[in-house]
Parts: sequence; C-alpha cells; structure tokens
Amino acid sequence: MLLYILPLTILITLTIIYIKFSKKIPILMYHRIADVPGDRNSLPPEKFEQQLQYLHSKGYTSINMEQLYAHYVLGEKLPPKSIVLTFDDGYADNLYSAMPVMKKYNMIGNVFVITNWIGKENKWENFGKQLTRTMNEQELLEWKGAGNYIGSHTCNHPKLANCNPKDLKEELRNSKTSLETFLRSDIISICYPYGSFNSDVIKIASECNYKIGLAIFNEVPLLRFNLLALPRIPIPSGQKMWEFKLKVSKIHIIFIMLRQLERRLKKLFR
Repeated sequence: MLLYILPLTILITLTIIYIKFSKKIPILMYHRIADVPGDRNSLPPEKFEQQLQYLHSKGYTSINMEQLYAHYVLGEKLPPKSIVLTFDDGYADNLYSAMPVMKKYNMIGNVFVITNWIGKENKWENFGKQLTRTMNEQELLEWKGAGNYIGSHTCNHPKLANCNPKDLKEELRNSKTSLETFLRSDIISICYPYGSFNSDVIKIASECNYKIGLAIFNEVPLLRFNLLALPRIPIPSGQKMWEFKLKVSKIHIIFIMLRQLERRLKKLFR
C-alpha cells in the first residue's frame, strides 16, 4: 500500500504547487557574468547572451522589483511573459559585460549590492575565488541611469539567520539607509546573502520597511506565498540550454521543490 500512497502523495503535492505557482513570475539568480574556470557562480558572457536571446525570441519581458511588488500587492498588470533578472553582490562585470547584452535584447536587471563593499574587491567571499571588484558609486549610478534597479544585499554579506538581533537589525537597516541616501530613492527589496533567513530575519526586514525579500530555495515556503521569502532559480556557469528553458517556464517552481528535497535528504542521511 505504501508503494502506491507515496507516489500519489508526491503527485498531489506537485499538482497543488503547480496550481498555486504556475502564474508566479520566475526570478533568476546570477552573480558574475564572466568566464572564470571552476567558478560555479560565474556565467560566461556568451552563455548569458544565448539565454537573453532565447528570452527575447520567446517574448519575455524583464521587470524590476518595484514592478513585481506592484503586481503582487497592488494588482497591477504585467506583460504576459514577465521575468526578473537578479544579480547578487554588484560585480563590475554586471555593468560592463551583462548590461550591454541586456540593452541589446531590451532587458533590464536588478542588482543587489553589499554597501560596505561598494567599489572594493570581493574579499567577503573568502573562498579562494578569483578577486574582482564591485561597482563603485559612479558605476552604480550608470547602472541605475540605464533603467536598471538597485536593492540591498546587506552591509557585510553575513548569513543573516546566524546573526544576533543587534547585528541583524544593523545589517538590514544600515544597508537600506545607506542606499536610500546615496540613490535618493526608496529601497524596498532585500536579497538575503547565501539565501540565509528565518522568521526573525523576515520580522526585522518587515520592521525595516522592506517590502520584498529574495531567498534562493532553502527554507522557502512553497505551499503558501510570502513576499519577504520569494524563491529564486540559480543559473550556474554550466547551465545547459534545455534546462534553462524549463527554468523560465511555468513549471519553474518544480526546480525549487527538487532542490529543497535534495537539501533535506542530504541532512537526513548525514
């Protein structure tokens, strides 16, 4: 009997998830747009262009975080095939490699910057990765002036779920204040470093007046919708085109679910 119940339960769960999320907007997660051998988070520029050319040919429209918020909260209509392109950390190659390609295909991007590392080398990673720098203030203004969006990625890029209450509030509040002062505009979105968040992070983010919170897949609720815990779909350096096409389709949420299942099984069998 168990052999029949388990597949049926999985099928029912998948159906519920599809019904609830088939109309949700896919949010893609990029980091560097650069050819860096061995770095999973550095997508070669030619692959990035191939992906955007596909999106353009299929009638996709990229939107920013403010449009996403207005759609989900205020009910404002979006183009039928909307998509969100996000870039974590604010690398300079987002401006010099990604933006020309986005302009070519009439797309916009959303970059999330680490305010204490603006214009500096990526030493916060400390993973033995190739050093490169983030956009400085002038480059960020150029990014924004081209129609792109800027959001917060905290002050120092910590795992927020591991922060004590004082540090957590400072990371969220100070990064928001810093960007608002510099850009002279409201910052409504926070991107959680490493996808690390919990109920306390969401609570403080809300108190700091963030309207949208971006995670990745871990701990993101799938059977209910939380605007401060939205899932994203990672696009790694070795992304195959057939898989990319599925990741931007109506079944994109299935990828999130499978990654969650994979993570839980790994924890179970440690």
